Amino acid sequence: MATISSVGLGSGIDVNSIVTQLVAIEKMPITTLANKATKIGNQVSALAQLKTQFAALGDIATRISAPGAWSARNAVSSSPSAATITATGVAVASKFTLDVDALASQQVTASAGLAAGFKPGAGTLQVQLGAWSAAGSHFTAGAADAVPVTIDAADSLSVIARKINSAKAGVVASVFNDGVNDRLVLTSKLTGEASGFRIQSADAALASLVFDPELSPSMGMAASNVAAQYGQDAKARINGIPVTSSTNTLSSNMTGVSISLLATTTVGYGTGGAVKAPLVMSISEDVTPAVRNVTDFVTAFNALSKNLSDLTKYDAANKSAALFQGDSGIAGLQAVLRSMAGSSSLGASSQRLSDIGIERQLDGSLSISTAKLSVSANNGTQLQQLFTQDNNDPLTNGFALKFKALSTGVLSTRGSITTRVTAFSQELVRNTDSQAKVSAHATLFEARLRKQYSALDTQMANLNALNAYVTQQVTTWNKSTA
Repeated sequence: MATISSVGLGSGIDVNSIVTQLVAIEKMPITTLANKATKIGNQVSALAQLKTQFAALGDIATRISAPGAWSARNAVSSSPSAATITATGVAVASKFTLDVDALASQQVTASAGLAAGFKPGAGTLQVQLGAWSAAGSHFTAGAADAVPVTIDAADSLSVIARKINSAKAGVVASVFNDGVNDRLVLTSKLTGEASGFRIQSADAALASLVFDPELSPSMGMAASNVAAQYGQDAKARINGIPVTSSTNTLSSNMTGVSISLLATTTVGYGTGGAVKAPLVMSISEDVTPAVRNVTDFVTAFNALSKNLSDLTKYDAANKSAALFQGDSGIAGLQAVLRSMAGSSSLGASSQRLSDIGIERQLDGSLSISTAKLSVSANNGTQLQQLFTQDNNDPLTNGFALKFKALSTGVLSTRGSITTRVTAFSQELVRNTDSQAKVSAHATLFEARLRKQYSALDTQMANLNALNAYVTQQVTTWNKSTA
């Protein structure tokens, strides 16, 4: 009897097709589960976008709630070529006059002309910082000790300059050629009367490099044909009140105000015929950053509001529901957002967003009346109070505090979005397990079917063979009896 090598050959039945179709029916739940997993994945992505938008709204609310967001200042000088002004948020809005009588300067002295390559000889220079009185008649040493600079016999003026600079005595040395001779030029590092210097030496060889106008007769740099420029403080008058500074910056006279002096405005200062030409310095509140912050707040709010609407709507035209259509959790967030935008902030002169030109629209978004917002921004602290008023009550606090708290709550580990993402993640795990179980069951089902059909095929083949044999015997019998 022939052996059946392929299921279906013995019976003539298309067993592979039958098994394939039956297994496909068994695997149908996998398609449903896969579609469900796809939807969950889309929902998780949508929730991630919501988290990003809530975080953006919270960041802007945090920025607005900071005191620095409302303390920008404009500072203007009537003559920036003579003096410039800057102001921080603590500066009081004001206007004042400024006379620049004298600029702060450094002390500058120079030696007499010396032949190129001149080497004065060995010895020690003593560099002492301090203050000279008028015309160098008296020197008052500063708190720091004199700095010694050792000069060798082979040192030229260039080498001496390098040694003075290396000593870091508060004096900068350089060599200047006047076209014929070299001169050692000394300049104090800092401006101001207290940054002057005196150069002394007990060594006769270095007499040409000494600067000490108190000595009589004069010698060295004090006797050169180059007049010394003594360090002086800046002198100015703010609203007629004299002020001084060792630098050309006035930063300690008015809180939060810094003035850079660039040129004198008084002609003939110190003489009886001095002519003043005062500048006008103005400080005013700068509302531009505050308005920009409020605009950013509205933009972030509208982006979040639109996304929530899109996720919960039903498209009647296409008869399709959005990812969270009918979802009470997401719909609840949308309701809270809209309710908060329509709430009040108590304790401020303006209590609602509509009072400053931010109007709610039918679709839940906010629109800005630029003209009305501008009026509010320039009305003292009206705008600031509406956003930053702290009543220790989330229902009546300023709007920046309200939305900052809302964002913090939603994004917390126990917040609605975070808990939903966790739940969806767990559901995806269960979904994957379910698909694996259905697939495993279908595999066993297929193996069982093929075993059953194989046995049936073998039996059918045997029956067919028996039938052929009987038929043959009947035919032979009929022939023999004919």
